[in-house]
Amino acid sequence: MASTTLSEFPFLTAAEFDHACRAFLTRLHAFGGPEALGWSSARHIHPAEVSIQPSPGILRISKTVTPGPNQHNTIGHTLVDEDTESLDDTIQDEDHETLIRDASHDKKAQLVIDYDIAFSETYQVPVMYFVVPGIHQTSLAAIDAVYQLLVPDRHRQPLKSSGVMGGISFGYHPQSGIPAYFIHPCNTATAMRDIAGDRGVEPETYLLIWLGLVGNCIGLNLPSHMFMQNSAHKT
Repeated sequence: MASTTLSEFPFLTAAEFDHACRAFLTRLHAFGGPEALGWSSARHIHPAEVSIQPSPGILRISKTVTPGPNQHNTIGHTLVDEDTESLDDTIQDEDHETLIRDASHDKKAQLVIDYDIAFSETYQVPVMYFVVPGIHQTSLAAIDAVYQLLVPDRHRQPLKSSGVMGGISFGYHPQSGIPAYFIHPCNTATAMRDIAGDRGVEPETYLLIWLGLVGNCIGLNLPSHMFMQNSAHKT
């Protein structure tokens, strides 16, 4: 698909979304790959891998997150191994075993979060879905734990106050069907129009702006250099 302006900005078609995901990955690897942004990986997943329904693929970004010391008991039981803790009581005097124990706990404290960017047929915009290991609940405490873990302090209150139920909602992944959290897309089109105005926007540029808008709120930051690359290509 040639790089052209979107046909119905601030909305996307499924084909434009698919093109945007592939173009973003090309730019990302030219920038130095996902590791350059502190991500574990980034890849385009063909719909056949996650769904039997006809649909565009998804862009999956994986990132390792380390909860703070006050979050270990909040995020389910994923970070707590009771058997290991019982064993620790019997080897406290063994320096070598203590080092192994500490390394084990450090490893357990790291969570790998998969951020799936999917296309919403209803809203005609990208939607960010993510699963937090150990949290698959709709309670206010669970939602608050997600905010504490993923949302930087400066974005927490604005994100919570956006939309009727807050920026982060709970539902089901549109392709895999698994329970997942997502950033509700009801305000996406308006936000994109406010940022880009009436200028022509290409699919790749759309995704960059959208990731800068949504990704920054949940710790997926894009450096300004990636946007400057886009400007350089146009001059």
